[in-house]
Amino acid sequence: MRALDDDLLETWVRGWAQARGYRMRREGRFPAALLHDRTNDWEYFALEPSHDEFAALASSARHSSSRLFTIVTTRANEIYGAATVYGLQVRSTDEVLMVADMSGQDVEAPVQPWDDFSTETSHANNIGSVTVLSGGTPVAQGSVAVVNGYAVFDRILTEPAFRRRGLGSYVMRALTAVALEDDAEAGLLVASVDGQELYRYLGWESLASVVMFEPRM
Repeated sequence: MRALDDDLLETWVRGWAQARGYRMRREGRFPAALLHDRTNDWEYFALEPSHDEFAALASSARHSSSRLFTIVTTRANEIYGAATVYGLQVRSTDEVLMVADMSGQDVEAPVQPWDDFSTETSHANNIGSVTVLSGGTPVAQGSVAVVNGYAVFDRILTEPAFRRRGLGSYVMRALTAVALEDDAEAGLLVASVDGQELYRYLGWESLASVVMFEPRM
């Protein structure tokens, strides 16, 4: 499996941004995405930033109180200390960047195992989505974008009343089948604490912690 580096981080950010329709730019070695549907401001991403780089990111925060900074790291405690020094505060700490090998995955879309649900699938321009509905109401969904041979999975969600019924696994397998049509060789995603157990069950491995910061007000 490929090691985590700046190119892999940018692949994940680019796929994530494409899946959500976000515009991207770069500032130095940091990719950024414009969150037009949330803050209408930029979120910056950095892998293992040095103290000088962290200071540069923090300086960018002075331009806007709604700017976000996501750090991918294997040394989270050190990053927390730098945030305190440079005037940023932690917004979330419970996510992990994960990777999976797509070889050996089932290339066929899974058979829907429930008579009382329906599934809608879309796929165009290396971007796909899967939605499971009950009575016409979405109860589970997810999306995927394929970039540089990597399937970047995003927003894998199941409504609370429908959890523990296999819908998350079904959506992931359906999205994997879509991604394999675009010749994906590996997968990337960011998982919350709740999702990590499912992804490990499906063969995913953790690469690094994902910590989001925002300006201290």
